[in-house]
Amino acid sequence: MTIPLTSDLNFLFDVEDFAVTVSYQRKLGLGDSSIKGIFDNETVPLDAGGMALVHQEQPRLTCKTSDVPYIAEDDFIVHDSINYRVVAWVHDGTGVTIIQLEKQ
Repeated sequence: MTIPLTSDLNFLFDVEDFAVTVSYQRKLGLGDSSIKGIFDNETVPLDAGGMALVHQEQPRLTCKTSDVPYIAEDDFIVHDSINYRVVAWVHDGTGVTIIQLEKQ
């Protein structure tokens, strides 16, 4: 069941607090826009099959689902002049979407 939290989300994605403004570029130039979201680039350990773990950056953007209603693989997010390709996303059912990105 979806629980819309629109008014609360506006507070969460305020650029004065946690969020940043990024450029959202749709595949084939279909409706590029600026959206607000929380960008993070956590480094996570990966098992590469050897004796030691390797670490890899895992960039992602958390934003309002209503800002990305037609999100598609190979769309782009531009943050701090760096292009990130959309590789996966999860709509969590509360009006928030987490977008997994790949640095280009």
